[in-house]
Amino acid sequence: MSGPYLQPTGSQPVNQFEKFGHPGKYYAMQIVNNATVNFTGSNYGYGAVIVAGGSATGTITLSGGGDIDISKLTQKELYEFSVGKVVSSNAKDIYVFKVQG
Repeated sequence: MSGPYLQPTGSQPVNQFEKFGHPGKYYAMQIVNNATVNFTGSNYGYGAVIVAGGSATGTITLSGGGDIDISKLTQKELYEFSVGKVVSSNAKDIYVFKVQG
């Protein structure tokens, strides 16, 4: 084995995650900090958030409509939302996770 994630087969290595799929429920993450990120197009499929910092402010817009006030969410709690957009309006991290699907 040439590395922890690549297994040589012939002349080209094979990425085991591409070949077999990603284990676990969440397989990618973006941090939103003092920014606006739309979770459409190439960002489609994000379905959970964690508010990492206390006093975080902003909104999470759900894909089917409706806004959630980030300041009302409990810090370090995982929330499974179908995320359309995250607006973080101060320097606090919001972790947004991509879901298997």
